[in-house]
This record gives sequence, structure tokens and C-alpha cells, in this order.
Amino acid sequence: MMDARKISFQEAWDSAAVFFLSDELETDVRAVVDSLLSVANHPSVAKGAIIDVSGVCKFLADERNALDVILKDIGLPSERFQRIVTLLRKLGRIPGGLDVEWHIERIKRKAHQEPEFRQLIAELVVDGSRDDMLAKHIPRYYLDTLDYRAFQGSTQEARRVRYESLLAGTRCGRMGYVVEARIGDRLSDIEERYGIGYGSGRWDVAETNIDLAVPTPQDPWVIIMSSFQETTSSGQTNKIRDMHALYDRIRHFNSRNRQDRAFVHFVDGGGWLARKADFERAVDQCDYFLNFAHLDMLEAIVLKHVPTQFRTK
Repeated sequence: MMDARKISFQEAWDSAAVFFLSDELETDVRAVVDSLLSVANHPSVAKGAIIDVSGVCKFLADERNALDVILKDIGLPSERFQRIVTLLRKLGRIPGGLDVEWHIERIKRKAHQEPEFRQLIAELVVDGSRDDMLAKHIPRYYLDTLDYRAFQGSTQEARRVRYESLLAGTRCGRMGYVVEARIGDRLSDIEERYGIGYGSGRWDVAETNIDLAVPTPQDPWVIIMSSFQETTSSGQTNKIRDMHALYDRIRHFNSRNRQDRAFVHFVDGGGWLARKADFERAVDQCDYFLNFAHLDMLEAIVLKHVPTQFRTK
């Protein structure tokens, strides 16, 4: 068992991971890609197909998830497609007016079930790039993607590479949950040995939702917040600012109540290495800094800070 200690910035820097390896995430992405490839076997869009409006209409009618394949093939994110549909509703090209934006799942369902809407969507994705009216309202780099006629199908192998690349954002979106689960596995081991529980939820004292709290989020003695970034984002600086505010609240609470609750900041990934100043603040503004290389220290931290009355073994 590692000793409970505050590691230096250099130790944190030298031991940081760049990428997160997870069989679970890879399996999930592969399952989504396999499902899309199965849909893409439809003769209207398979390798060698001559893509036209009538064929795409049949594709949308036959396959509930046809639009997912189409958007992946033309390289248009679903959120941008939602904006385009919103524009068409605002312009009256889609009847019924505009109240709230339709989510992509609603658009897919309507295209699958409603012939008139299906025809409109087929015309949009096949020939939208040549629509003079749309050119007055949509940036060219969006509009040019609406040219499914030029796609002319592709091999399953080429589509697999393309789909996996386009699903990278989905993988990153789920990464935080899987990282927390990895930390939770360590806490489960600690609970098995010592009977010290853990959970997640809001700690009203700090006015914060805690990623992982030992032994409970209502009375946490070890407060763990985690972030794994493979890529950079503008939100990282805000994240560090929020964590500094949380650390201050914990220190002030400890000082007022003569307690020793610990703030553990788990930060890892190449996205943090690319923002060195923020990474250095992440290491500095906590009681303990952890990454995957130092996760074995968690047991010593829990045993040091959680009062003995919370042990049941």
C-alpha cells in the first residue's frame, strides 16, 4: 500500500497517461459501428449503389436508423442537422411552425413513419447543396455536406474506419463515467476489506455534487473529483477554477470545525498535459493529487482521513 502523501508536480507530470485504454469503451464503440454497418448494407446505399432521392426515401422507410448512416456517410454531425431542420421549420419549408427544436431521434422517427417528411429529408440530404434558397441561410461548409448523391456507396471496411473516427466524441463523452467506475472499483475493494462505504451525490455544505465520496456524500471525509482529458477544451480552465473553489470551501469547513476532511483531485490524460498551467494548478490546489499511476494511494488516504467509527470490519 502506498503512503498517503501529496505528490509533486513533476511526479504528476512524469506519470500522467496520454490516452485512456478501456476494453469496455472499445467494445461499446465497436457494437455501435457494427450496428451502423448492418443498416448500411441496404441496397439503396451499399457499395456501388447509385444514390438518388427515391432510393434514400426507401432507405429511410425501411430502416429506423437510416438517418444515422446517412449523416455519418456525409460527415454531418447530428446536432448540425438538427439546426438545419430547425431552419427549415422557421422558414416554413416544414409545416407546423417552430416551438422547440426537434431532437435527432424525433427527426429519425418522423422520417421513418411519415412519407411527406421522409421525401423532404431525402431531398435535403441528396440535393441540399444545390438548393439556392438554403444557400442564403446556411454556411457553405455545412451546405456542401448535403450532397449524398456524390457519395455513391463505400466498402464496409472504409465505412468502419470513418464511423469509428466520427464516434470518437461519443467515446470521450462516456470516458468520464468509465474513469469514475475504475476509481469506484478501488473503493469497492476498500469497502470489502474495511467496511467503509462510498457513494456519489450532493454535499450541501460545499454546495457541490461530489463524483465519489467516502463514506457518504452527506458526510464525506474523502471527497474525490475526477477528470480525464485526451483532448483539450475551453472548459478545462473553468474546471480548475471550480475545483479551487471547492478546495477552499473544504479547507474553511475543516478550520471552523477542527476536522480533517480531504479533497482528492484525480486528473489524467494528454489533454491536461497540453494545458500545463491548468495541470499545475490541479496538482497544487488539493490535499492529494492522483492519477492512474498513483491510484494505489487511495487506500492509505481513506484510512488516514475517515474516522474509525465508519469501519465495520
